[in-house]
Amino acid sequence: MAKSRLYIDKRYFTGKAMKWVSFETSPNLQATRSDIYGRCVPCITSLYEQLKEGRKDIELGLAFSCWKVVVVLESMEECIRLLEEFERRFLDDRTLKGRFGSVDETKNTRVLVINATTERDRDRLYAELQECAKMINPTAPVFFHRGCAELYHAILGDWRRWKRREAIRKPEEIPALMDRIRKMLYWEKE
Repeated sequence: MAKSRLYIDKRYFTGKAMKWVSFETSPNLQATRSDIYGRCVPCITSLYEQLKEGRKDIELGLAFSCWKVVVVLESMEECIRLLEEFERRFLDDRTLKGRFGSVDETKNTRVLVINATTERDRDRLYAELQECAKMINPTAPVFFHRGCAELYHAILGDWRRWKRREAIRKPEEIPALMDRIRKMLYWEKE
Protein backbone atom coordinates (compact mmCIF):
# COMPACT_ATOMS: atom_id res chain seq x y z
CA MET A 1 0.00 0.00 0.00
CA ALA A 2 1.20 3.52 -0.74
CA LYS A 3 2.66 5.73 1.95
CA SER A 4 0.25 8.35 3.28
CA ARG A 5 0.87 12.09 3.42
CA LEU A 6 -0.26 14.70 5.89
CA TYR A 7 -2.57 17.47 4.73
CA ILE A 8 -2.87 20.69 6.70
CA ASP A 9 -6.06 22.75 6.72
CA LYS A 10 -5.63 25.24 3.87
CA ARG A 11 -6.75 28.14 6.08
CA TYR A 12 -3.36 27.97 7.79
CA PHE A 13 -1.65 29.01 4.56
CA THR A 14 -4.05 31.87 3.81
CA GLY A 15 -3.02 33.77 6.94
CA LYS A 16 -6.48 33.66 8.49
CA ALA A 17 -6.22 33.76 12.27
CA MET A 18 -7.10 30.44 13.92
CA LYS A 19 -6.52 29.03 17.36
CA TRP A 20 -6.29 25.48 16.00
CA VAL A 21 -5.18 24.06 12.66
CA SER A 22 -6.34 20.56 11.73
CA PHE A 23 -4.26 18.04 9.79
CA GLU A 24 -4.76 14.47 8.66
CA THR A 25 -3.98 11.91 5.99
CA SER A 26 -7.08 12.84 3.97
CA PRO A 27 -6.79 15.93 1.76
CA ASN A 28 -10.32 17.05 2.65
CA LEU A 29 -10.01 16.42 6.41
CA GLN A 30 -12.75 13.79 6.12
CA ALA A 31 -11.81 11.86 9.27
CA THR A 32 -11.73 15.06 11.33
CA ARG A 33 -15.19 16.08 10.18
CA SER A 34 -16.50 12.55 10.60
CA ASP A 35 -15.14 12.23 14.14
CA ILE A 36 -16.51 15.60 15.24
CA TYR A 37 -20.06 14.58 14.40
CA GLY A 38 -19.66 10.80 14.73
CA ARG A 39 -17.64 10.59 17.96
CA CYS A 40 -17.07 13.90 19.75
CA VAL A 41 -20.50 15.50 19.67
CA PRO A 42 -22.32 12.26 20.60
CA CYS A 43 -19.80 11.60 23.40
CA ILE A 44 -20.09 15.10 24.87
CA THR A 45 -23.88 15.00 24.47
CA SER A 46 -23.96 11.68 26.33
CA LEU A 47 -21.99 13.22 29.20
CA TYR A 48 -24.38 16.16 29.31
CA GLU A 49 -27.47 13.90 29.31
CA GLN A 50 -26.05 11.75 32.11
CA LEU A 51 -25.36 14.86 34.20
CA LYS A 52 -28.81 16.23 33.44
CA GLU A 53 -30.36 12.95 34.67
CA GLY A 54 -28.56 13.45 37.98
CA ARG A 55 -26.47 10.30 37.81
CA LYS A 56 -23.92 9.65 40.54
CA ASP A 57 -21.59 7.92 38.12
CA ILE A 58 -20.77 8.43 34.45
CA GLU A 59 -20.55 5.83 31.69
CA LEU A 60 -17.52 7.03 29.72
CA GLY A 61 -18.38 5.25 26.48
CA LEU A 62 -16.14 6.45 23.62
CA ALA A 63 -14.21 8.78 25.95
CA PHE A 64 -12.64 5.74 27.62
CA SER A 65 -10.89 4.64 24.41
CA CYS A 66 -10.05 8.08 23.06
CA TRP A 67 -6.46 9.26 23.42
CA LYS A 68 -4.46 12.40 22.63
CA VAL A 69 -0.69 12.35 22.26
CA VAL A 70 0.64 15.87 22.82
CA VAL A 71 3.90 17.69 22.07
CA VAL A 72 4.45 21.17 23.54
CA LEU A 73 6.46 23.32 21.13
CA GLU A 74 7.68 26.90 20.89
CA SER A 75 5.80 28.01 17.77
CA MET A 76 3.48 27.12 14.92
CA GLU A 77 6.60 26.76 12.76
CA GLU A 78 7.99 24.09 15.10
CA CYS A 79 4.65 22.26 14.83
CA ILE A 80 4.96 22.25 11.03
CA ARG A 81 8.58 21.07 11.20
CA LEU A 82 7.60 18.26 13.57
CA LEU A 83 4.83 17.16 11.20
CA GLU A 84 7.30 17.16 8.31
CA GLU A 85 9.74 15.06 10.32
CA PHE A 86 6.99 12.66 11.40
CA GLU A 87 5.74 12.29 7.82
CA ARG A 88 9.25 11.62 6.54
CA ARG A 89 10.23 9.11 9.24
CA PHE A 90 7.12 7.34 10.45
CA LEU A 91 4.02 7.90 8.37
CA ASP A 92 3.10 4.75 6.54
CA ASP A 93 -0.30 3.77 5.14
CA ARG A 94 -2.20 4.46 8.37
CA THR A 95 -4.85 7.09 8.85
CA LEU A 96 -3.73 9.90 11.13
CA LYS A 97 -5.40 13.07 12.32
CA GLY A 98 -4.80 15.84 14.79
CA ARG A 99 -4.37 19.56 15.26
CA PHE A 100 -1.88 22.14 16.39
CA GLY A 101 -2.13 25.59 17.94
CA SER A 102 -3.37 26.87 21.29
CA VAL A 103 -6.61 27.64 23.06
CA ASP A 104 -4.89 30.63 24.64
CA GLU A 105 -3.28 32.74 21.92
CA THR A 106 -1.44 34.83 24.54
CA LYS A 107 0.76 31.85 25.47
CA ASN A 108 4.16 31.59 23.86
CA THR A 109 3.94 27.83 23.33
CA ARG A 110 1.84 25.82 20.89
CA VAL A 111 0.81 22.20 21.13
CA LEU A 112 0.59 19.49 18.53
CA VAL A 113 -2.07 16.87 19.28
CA ILE A 114 -2.56 13.55 17.48
CA ASN A 115 -5.61 11.43 18.20
CA ALA A 116 -5.56 7.67 18.83
CA THR A 117 -8.36 5.21 19.53
CA THR A 118 -6.35 2.33 20.98
CA GLU A 119 -3.63 2.06 23.61
CA ARG A 120 -1.41 0.34 21.05
CA ASP A 121 -1.72 3.29 18.62
CA ARG A 122 -1.23 5.72 21.52
CA ASP A 123 2.00 4.02 22.60
CA ARG A 124 3.34 3.87 19.04
CA LEU A 125 2.57 7.57 18.44
CA TYR A 126 4.08 8.51 21.78
CA ALA A 127 7.39 6.80 20.92
CA GLU A 128 7.44 8.22 17.39
CA LEU A 129 6.63 11.76 18.51
CA GLN A 130 9.33 11.61 21.18
CA GLU A 131 11.89 10.81 18.49
CA CYS A 132 10.66 13.59 16.20
CA ALA A 133 10.50 16.13 19.01
CA LYS A 134 14.17 15.47 19.83
CA MET A 135 15.03 16.47 16.26
CA ILE A 136 12.99 19.70 16.36
CA ASN A 137 13.18 20.83 19.99
CA PRO A 138 15.02 18.50 22.40
CA THR A 139 13.36 20.09 25.45
CA ALA A 140 9.79 19.73 24.11
CA PRO A 141 7.58 17.76 26.51
CA VAL A 142 5.72 14.81 24.97
CA PHE A 143 2.87 13.18 26.89
CA PHE A 144 -0.56 11.60 26.44
CA HIS A 145 -3.94 11.61 28.16
CA ARG A 146 -7.48 10.48 27.56
CA GLY A 147 -9.21 12.43 24.83
CA CYS A 148 -11.59 14.51 26.90
CA ALA A 149 -9.54 14.62 30.09
CA GLU A 150 -9.92 18.42 30.18
CA LEU A 151 -13.70 18.09 30.11
CA TYR A 152 -14.22 15.15 32.46
CA HIS A 153 -11.46 16.05 34.94
CA ALA A 154 -13.59 18.63 36.73
CA ILE A 155 -15.97 15.95 38.01
CA LEU A 156 -14.01 12.70 37.79
CA GLY A 157 -10.49 13.67 38.82
CA ASP A 158 -7.27 12.17 37.41
CA TRP A 159 -7.84 10.32 34.10
CA ARG A 160 -5.22 7.71 35.06
CA ARG A 161 -7.69 6.20 37.55
CA TRP A 162 -10.79 6.16 35.35
CA LYS A 163 -12.75 3.01 34.67
CA ARG A 164 -15.44 2.58 31.98
CA ARG A 165 -18.03 3.62 34.57
CA GLU A 166 -16.66 6.24 36.91
CA ALA A 167 -18.12 7.76 40.08
CA ILE A 168 -18.50 11.53 40.17
CA ARG A 169 -15.96 12.78 42.71
CA LYS A 170 -16.73 16.49 42.57
CA PRO A 171 -20.51 16.95 42.28
CA GLU A 172 -20.15 20.65 43.09
CA GLU A 173 -18.50 21.09 39.66
CA ILE A 174 -21.49 19.73 37.71
CA PRO A 175 -23.35 23.05 37.13
CA ALA A 176 -20.22 24.74 35.72
CA LEU A 177 -19.45 21.72 33.53
CA MET A 178 -23.01 21.60 32.18
CA ASP A 179 -22.80 25.31 31.34
CA ARG A 180 -19.45 24.74 29.61
CA ILE A 181 -20.92 21.89 27.53
CA ARG A 182 -23.93 24.00 26.53
CA LYS A 183 -21.58 26.76 25.33
CA MET A 184 -19.32 24.24 23.59
CA LEU A 185 -22.22 22.77 21.65
CA TYR A 186 -23.90 26.18 21.15
CA TRP A 187 -27.00 25.20 23.07
CA GLU A 188 -29.15 27.79 24.81
CA LYS A 189 -29.18 27.81 28.59
CA GLU A 190 -31.91 25.44 29.82
